Amino acid sequence: MKKIYKLILPIFAMLTIVSCENYTEDINSDPNAFVKASADLLIGQVQLALMQHMGSNNARYASVFNNQMSGGDRQYLTLNTYSPNRANYNNMWNNAYVDGITNAQVIIDADDSSDLVKGIAQILQGTLYADMALLYGDVPFTQAIDPVEYPDPAYDSQASVVDGGIALIEAGIAKVGGATIAAGYGGNRLSGGTWAEAGRTLAARFALASADYPKAKQLATAGIRTKASDLVTQHGNAQYNRNLMYQFVIDQRQDYLVATDSHLANLLDGNTPRKLATPKKDLIYDSYFLADGTPGDPSYRTLINTNDGGRFSQTSPAPIATYYENELILAEVEQRLGNDAAALTHLNAVRAQLAIDYGSDATGFPLSNSSGATLLEEIMEEKYITLVGELVSYHDLRRTSNLIGVPNKSGSPAALEYPQRFLYPQNEVDTNDNVPKPLPTFFQPTTLF
Repeated sequence: MKKIYKLILPIFAMLTIVSCENYTEDINSDPNAFVKASADLLIGQVQLALMQHMGSNNARYASVFNNQMSGGDRQYLTLNTYSPNRANYNNMWNNAYVDGITNAQVIIDADDSSDLVKGIAQILQGTLYADMALLYGDVPFTQAIDPVEYPDPAYDSQASVVDGGIALIEAGIAKVGGATIAAGYGGNRLSGGTWAEAGRTLAARFALASADYPKAKQLATAGIRTKASDLVTQHGNAQYNRNLMYQFVIDQRQDYLVATDSHLANLLDGNTPRKLATPKKDLIYDSYFLADGTPGDPSYRTLINTNDGGRFSQTSPAPIATYYENELILAEVEQRLGNDAAALTHLNAVRAQLAIDYGSDATGFPLSNSSGATLLEEIMEEKYITLVGELVSYHDLRRTSNLIGVPNKSGSPAALEYPQRFLYPQNEVDTNDNVPKPLPTFFQPTTLF
């Protein structure tokens, strides 16, 4: 992680006095220059790091690995064949640790930070820590943010980092009270209900990943319970304020990311039967994807819908923690705890809301009356479809041993297991003597999964 700490230096430079060079001592001092960045301003950088973590390269890679989307050109074709490159993970790792976790700690440690901004920083920091552990396995935690004492930070166990992340989120929840996302330094980056309910849904996500079903139920019960309270990103038409998926697909790397022959596209166009019959699944397809050409033609492609009104349009909000995820967490944990009736209530609440969202009557999204293993499969497939483009789906497939049977990508070696982890980045391997040895492979399960 030495590389990371070199990158931290410019950040701390921003926190020091900014002025022109003094040719004569004390003459050219700028009385308006700030001594350090205000926590109220720095929290925006942490939020941007979380948005980047949840919606940029991490999400695109995971969407190809979990077969919701497909690599269409250049290096993204290698994702389809599960041929990762460690250097590709350098920026993703640095974004989480430098822009997110380290800046959050600056806020947490600052004497003049309010409880509210400290609480938000803890929620965001805990989320980043826990999610990095789910993606990579063992990661730095206890020694991650003190480069002077720990230039080569040790790696903590995946389970302990997830637990530590949940503890940070809960500590933050205790500080934020009833502050809303908008009022609590959400600004024009994020919107939603309250920081507390969003934090509980995020913590429930990680408790579920740890198979702590009672804890996940407790947290989700007080989490996001209405769509109006979804924690989502905000975007506009300006070039660098557009939806991150839109920016990649349209502004940066056209044709790199598609959905041609993806399992998700096949579920929604009828080529693969759904576990829970959904006559109006085509409405979801039209929201997510665009058909390019004639089916059966060798040049036919399924594209990501970046048109106005599409799921990934330039102004579309991107989900971070939502009502749909929260309800499906509750559905799963109730089923696993032996409460099929309660599980059905939560699954069917999602189905009813989907019908509303897609302008359908109830016949388009019929309710389930299943039980046992069949019910669990329906819950997990609904989550896989509804949480398109989110890291959660990648976590779910690994932690459930691919319960819903998502096939490997077309063209990948048939004997290969489902991709089990992101690879430690090349910069980390080159500079941190404490990186796990031997290096785990792409298909080696993490401890929790």
